Amino acid sequence: MKYLYEIITVIAIIIFIGIFLYTDAMVQASGVEGWGGTDGIGSEMVEELGYEPWIDNSDYTFTPPSGEIESCLFALQATIGGLLIGWIFGSWYTERKIKKNTN
Repeated sequence: MKYLYEIITVIAIIIFIGIFLYTDAMVQASGVEGWGGTDGIGSEMVEELGYEPWIDNSDYTFTPPSGEIESCLFALQATIGGLLIGWIFGSWYTERKIKKNTN
């Protein structure tokens, strides 16, 4: 079995996708929004307790004019973060390689 680990990995991925699709279908069949985040639930719980905000942040919050621009800004943020992480790991790798070659 030359490709045993590869076969096991593919089977595990197929099982994971199957479980995800099954649970997603069950959530959609129930008619309830099942993928809501904790931000919405937490803010609803706080508002039920009678909390009133001190400051209205709508004047200070940037909202993009369209969904496309919002997606573009998110992709730009992800790209910059990926480049930064890649640069850090590349620097560490190069530093280890230089130290290994000097010994």
